[in-house]
Amino acid sequence: MGIPTVSLTLVKEMTQLVKPSKALYVRHPFGLTLGDVGDAATHAAILRDCLRHAAEVKPPGTIIDLPYVWTKDDLRERQLRKEAH
Repeated sequence: MGIPTVSLTLVKEMTQLVKPSKALYVRHPFGLTLGDVGDAATHAAILRDCLRHAAEVKPPGTIIDLPYVWTKDDLRERQLRKEAH
């Protein structure tokens, strides 16, 4: 048995091409993977999810959708359209 690993991803389609051992998909903007600045509750929740899923046995290439969605503004959408800096 090896060391369990899990990665966080913001772009599911790219992660499907790379096929890491296990990934957690978060719908947050680039640079705010764990949530908004100062949002300690969301930061901790995502980190707990990382630890929980790292300990679970899943087939290689598994991508798990986490329930966190950025709702503050349209930054994520603008970034994906390459309109935000």
